[in-house]
Amino acid sequence: MKFKKALPLCILITLLVIALDHLTKYLIRVNMSLGQAIPSPDSFFSIRYTLNDGVAFSMLEGHRIPLILMQSVLVVCIIVLMCYLLRKINSRCLLVAFSFMLGGGIGNLIDRIVFGQVTDFLSAGKFPVFNLADTFLTIGCALMLLWVILSEKRHKADETDEPA
Repeated sequence: MKFKKALPLCILITLLVIALDHLTKYLIRVNMSLGQAIPSPDSFFSIRYTLNDGVAFSMLEGHRIPLILMQSVLVVCIIVLMCYLLRKINSRCLLVAFSFMLGGGIGNLIDRIVFGQVTDFLSAGKFPVFNLADTFLTIGCALMLLWVILSEKRHKADETDEPA
């Protein structure tokens, strides 16, 4: 897929991720009380409305401005890397990976700027409470890792196919 065609698709996926993330966060904020939980029948998974002013696992709580700056730099780095790699490499997997990471990063960044903290609501077992933005970030990273592993395997296979 050529970069000129890939970029609009990347923007569309990113905007869909942001919209889905913010729609779910909005629904949680207007329909639940802070701290309220809705358990599933198996009690492994629940919807639990929490706020997080830190990053993963509540690290760096209370450092709003540095977190906004760090997250903004991270989003810009993803955009630059995405544009560079998508120009050089024809990969739908990378396009989706970057779009998911970008959408997730921007989704949480908007929360941090507008509300001063991130709305989290998905709880699974002992894992810390998270949101859809976190989920898309994780899936995006996993897709990029998968692409790297498969690319490396293809590269090694190509090297062994070449005559000496």
